[in-house]
Amino acid sequence: MKINRKNIKHNNFKNQKEIYDFWENEKLFRANPSSNKKPYSLLIPPPNLTGELHLGHAMQHAILDAVARFKRLQGFDVLLLPGVDHAGIQFEATLDRKLKKKNISKEKLGREKWLEEAWKFKSEVYKSVSKTWRFLGLSADWSHEVFTLDEGPRRAVFEEFKTYFEKGLIYKGPYIVQWCPKCNTAIEDVELEYEERKEKLYFLKYGPLTLATARPETKFGDTAMAVNPKDKRYKEYVGKVFTIETLTGNRKMKVVADSAVDPKFGTGVIKVTPGHDFVDYEIGKRHNLPILQAINKDGRLTDLAGKYEGMKVMEAREKMLPELKEKGILIKTEDYTHNVAVCERCKSIIEPLISEEWFVKVKDLAKGAISVINEDAINFLPKNYKKILVVWLKDLHDWCISRTLWWGHRIPVWYPSTRSARSGQVAEMKVSLESPGKGWVQDEQVLDTWFSSGLWPMSTLGWGDQSQSGKSKWKELVKYFPWDFEISAPEIKYLWIGRMIMISKYFTNTIPFKVMFFHGMLRDLQGRKFSKSLGNGVDPNYLIDQWGVDATRMALYTYSIPGRDGRVSKDLLDERGKNFRNFETKLRNISRFILELKPDSNVILSDSEESRDPSSRTQDDNKENFGNKWIMDELSKTSQKVTKNLEQLELHLAVDEIYNFVWHQFADKYIESSKNRRVEAQPTLEHILKQVLILLHPFMPFLTEEIYQKFGVKRKSIMLEDFPQN
Repeated sequence: MKINRKNIKHNNFKNQKEIYDFWENEKLFRANPSSNKKPYSLLIPPPNLTGELHLGHAMQHAILDAVARFKRLQGFDVLLLPGVDHAGIQFEATLDRKLKKKNISKEKLGREKWLEEAWKFKSEVYKSVSKTWRFLGLSADWSHEVFTLDEGPRRAVFEEFKTYFEKGLIYKGPYIVQWCPKCNTAIEDVELEYEERKEKLYFLKYGPLTLATARPETKFGDTAMAVNPKDKRYKEYVGKVFTIETLTGNRKMKVVADSAVDPKFGTGVIKVTPGHDFVDYEIGKRHNLPILQAINKDGRLTDLAGKYEGMKVMEAREKMLPELKEKGILIKTEDYTHNVAVCERCKSIIEPLISEEWFVKVKDLAKGAISVINEDAINFLPKNYKKILVVWLKDLHDWCISRTLWWGHRIPVWYPSTRSARSGQVAEMKVSLESPGKGWVQDEQVLDTWFSSGLWPMSTLGWGDQSQSGKSKWKELVKYFPWDFEISAPEIKYLWIGRMIMISKYFTNTIPFKVMFFHGMLRDLQGRKFSKSLGNGVDPNYLIDQWGVDATRMALYTYSIPGRDGRVSKDLLDERGKNFRNFETKLRNISRFILELKPDSNVILSDSEESRDPSSRTQDDNKENFGNKWIMDELSKTSQKVTKNLEQLELHLAVDEIYNFVWHQFADKYIESSKNRRVEAQPTLEHILKQVLILLHPFMPFLTEEIYQKFGVKRKSIMLEDFPQN
């Protein structure tokens, strides 16, 4: 059959939006659970609902998309599933700031009215930021998009809670937690940041002993002194009770011996404040010490502090010092540099304190996770994260899952309205997703965001949603779970990755994902994290506006080595973006030379002749074509290397291979040599160009689709092509 090139219809896309719309309209991103193709599944880490686009997101999505497009070209049924996290603390704080500008507070609105405002705000925020989640050409199956507060995840979270509760793994009671006075909720250890601060170490007289502390304001909650049992200096004091002078009168205090005390810190004697320090809390448990609350949840001193009651911590400290000195309690001070725990969201100083919270016993869950990790069932990239996670899991303490918020999955526990919630497993309470009926009130708190995010690999495919039983979602769970590929920033390896492994093993007896890719952190040239306060960040929108999506993606792939942090600056990224934009220009010029400036635009070729593989031509066919075999061999070598790099998730190496082949072998050598024998070289030129576009498509999807559409013989989209087989 003859093809008249003048009648061939091409997609002459005007911009990248047209290309993306074309892909979506043709449903080229859609997974097909009924397909006989081998599945390959990738789970996108759900960005926070109020999160802003940053370089970390751009890096993450560029990597995910490259792997997904590569696997589609290899013939897999690919599911790249997107989702959004409700981000409890962050979302609530953002909304409350907005309401405050209107002189509206949570207290004025009440829970139900506030939640109405929250869902309206959610819709507004989602509309304004949803486009950014499609940035960089992310080929996600948007028909599968999930929000963590959707009905399906809601039912899955209930199933998780109910199972833990029935197995005796959930309890409610007073326990020491990390408390953020500004967010007004408990948070997890791994949600803290540490700031190095230069402060003072205060040496205080406690009866016959002198001890050092960085927090004199907590002395109102002291219940003992402690020394290391091997410290010979204080052997005679152990077990004795002494009268201690305080700012609220004299108190009796015992000296206990505990191995947790560092004899090299200060004088080797510490004050034990079980209500406001995690180490002291454990010491208190071992020695049956009482617990006193000297600081409340607002970060103010309690009535134990006498005239200092109601003062904020730093204010009280400053006002206490003169009196401590006057009474001879404060002996001296020394400069002291230490790390202070702050909330990662609002940067407020954290107060360890006792709070009535819900907890999950994680000992058995952690053991299950350790077992699958040690079996090497998960391929961690880089490998050392296997050991890091195992160490964390071995030392994991009970998980505080309750948060004093309104935005989130409300704890599905109900109490008779005639009595209030109290510690322990209250006999009258019921665990139910909906109200048990009249006369029942629900627990006021919501579940930790990570409680629902830990279920993400399962709940996104319908697990736990009994209403989906027998429907397609269960079919998808069978087909796509465990996920083939997951990616994450190293900073949430404990918060998210560790929890997903624990939960998946417990409920499905298997791993949540086969490959866990930790991309490195992008930092400034001094090695610091990007932050608004430092003003050292680089906006990916700027890079895209300046150099285009494809060039920005290529620049980011050069930093995609697993686990290796990259130091970047605006100038450095501009340099790389410009380089890859020049590479785009080179490819456009190559395609124009090959496809638009043909030796004879009126030549009519048959399908078989045009699509004939030049590598099959013999030397007799092309006696003068001494370069064809060489360039075909170079293409074959490049294809093999790129395939291997992609399979091993070494995207930075794959990009280098394609770049070098196109620029140096194809353009500089073969194309230049072909100009004197253009008619004979044309089939080889077209074949090489098409193969280059397919190899490059995972990395530069827009450019490759645009050029591909100019071929006379082609499929509907380059996404439907076959990746070169070697």
